[in-house]
Amino acid sequence: MGDRIAGMVLAAGLGTRLAPLTDHLPKPLWPVGGRTLLDRAVDALLETGCSPVVVNTHHLADKIAGHLAGRTAPREVVISHEPRILGTGGALDGARAHLAGADHVVLYNGDVLCSVDLEDLLAAHLEGGALATLLVADWPEVNSVGVARDGRVVSIAGRPAASAAGSGFAAAERALTYTGIAVLARPFLDLVGQGPGPLVDPLVEALVRDPGGVRAHQPPDLVWSDLGTLGRYLEAVAAAPESGPGAGRGPVEAITGHGSDRRFWRLGVGDWSAVAMLSPRDDPEFERAEAVARALSARGLGGAAVLAVDVPGRALLTEDLGSDSLWTCHPAWDGEEARWLEAYEPVIDLLLRLQGSSDALVRACPACGDRTLDRDQLRGETKYFQTRFLATHLGLPARDIHDLDGDCELLAAAVARQPLVVIHRDFQSQNIHLTGAGPRLVDVQGMRLGPVAYDAMALLWDPYVPLPDRARRELWMRFDEGVVRREGGRFTEPDLHAMGIGAGLQRIMQALGAYGFLGHVKGKRKFLDHVPRAWDHLGRLLALLEEARTPGAEVSPWLPPPLPRLHRLWRSSSPPRTIPEGEA
Repeated sequence: MGDRIAGMVLAAGLGTRLAPLTDHLPKPLWPVGGRTLLDRAVDALLETGCSPVVVNTHHLADKIAGHLAGRTAPREVVISHEPRILGTGGALDGARAHLAGADHVVLYNGDVLCSVDLEDLLAAHLEGGALATLLVADWPEVNSVGVARDGRVVSIAGRPAASAAGSGFAAAERALTYTGIAVLARPFLDLVGQGPGPLVDPLVEALVRDPGGVRAHQPPDLVWSDLGTLGRYLEAVAAAPESGPGAGRGPVEAITGHGSDRRFWRLGVGDWSAVAMLSPRDDPEFERAEAVARALSARGLGGAAVLAVDVPGRALLTEDLGSDSLWTCHPAWDGEEARWLEAYEPVIDLLLRLQGSSDALVRACPACGDRTLDRDQLRGETKYFQTRFLATHLGLPARDIHDLDGDCELLAAAVARQPLVVIHRDFQSQNIHLTGAGPRLVDVQGMRLGPVAYDAMALLWDPYVPLPDRARRELWMRFDEGVVRREGGRFTEPDLHAMGIGAGLQRIMQALGAYGFLGHVKGKRKFLDHVPRAWDHLGRLLALLEEARTPGAEVSPWLPPPLPRLHRLWRSSSPPRTIPEGEA
């Protein structure tokens, strides 16, 4: 008769490092690629022939039990419930009755993702004749298992000391990391004490009693991760085949369609939900995103509350502001100007409050004002327009593109003279969510000091939405009057109108540059759908500039100078649709 093999999944832990996700669902029930970590572990054990497979429970035990009860073959899996959590070693003591008939136990932590071939691990264990065989990986940050040249484990976290055991840590050829997966022989269970305790204690006891009693197994090309932190969990979700665009199963739903290189998911269990962001490792804006969101949220200025942050993992968890934004909701308002105003007026009011809080916000959060959209940055925006839109999208010759340099320099200089306030920098429909508590802001890491009219024009001349002209005029008047009132007569309404023209031209060129970059360089072709409206907005803003400079009209000192080369280019270059009709 062959050896009898049981399996055990450790699923009782509190998962505190992954809170608040684990406040609502135990860590082993969070999915990666549409499958929970628990199912991955249980299935691996069952496929290796383990019977029974024991799952210990404590934290949110009812959710684990309910999930297991819904499996197609629940009789092969039994629960070892721990009213008092017993730890990684005590769990074996708590499950003795279930493991009594086994010659060996395959132990599998329920919070790891691993590519191990358990049959290969089991074969290595049986061939080596050890009390315990540990699956190990090379993880330099936490390597603490001393392994000798012949594969013997000689110490764990420095225990036992070399003086206490004939072959201690000093004899180790290298240090590796225990993955949370091991095979334990029946005699090893006799070393496990009664009650709570860590697994390391009986492992060290085994080392002392038998220098060859614990062995390490490290397969080549092993893929393993401890998903104990938000960043590592999101990295695993991002890497899973099922987590691409449009994916979303159970409590994890990918949020797609944005232009950022960051990855976003909506995580939800029951009535609770949050939005998770994973930034590229070299993202210089990550800390800024957290700091600005916290500052805005604390002052009721529209930011999402920060629920958790993993700085090394470049991961952020924030309050879920829902899926309703100006962008997603606007199709329902077609032809109903009153509904546009109902939605946009609170946004204008939020913008005025944000600008009015500039000094206090920068004092409380330096990240909100340590950068300025100054003349050089404004000129950078129009260079972006020249290179990414005129050259990349329209394919204009370099001569025509460079001919605009003078006009772009004059525009940047005029807009840079405007009073500086805190600006969002990308204050458009996709970044403004509509909630029962009023409008809220996302994508806030670009916040800085900038021209007073910049955000308002980004909102009111947003190419993503067909804002009716009459609504645009009424909303501008609301903003205009609010700024004039706040500034105590420092500016007139014609002054704000002039500032708006300059900021609007500047912003719409930035948007066209972004569409060219995202559509052609990043391959996100849907952004090119917005080029026609943006190009039309550019022409209409140029017409407003001409109108404001009509001979005999009183010209505000805040009005940009004539921009004849830009006028001429706009009249001569009508960008064709880049996506055929019916495919947009």
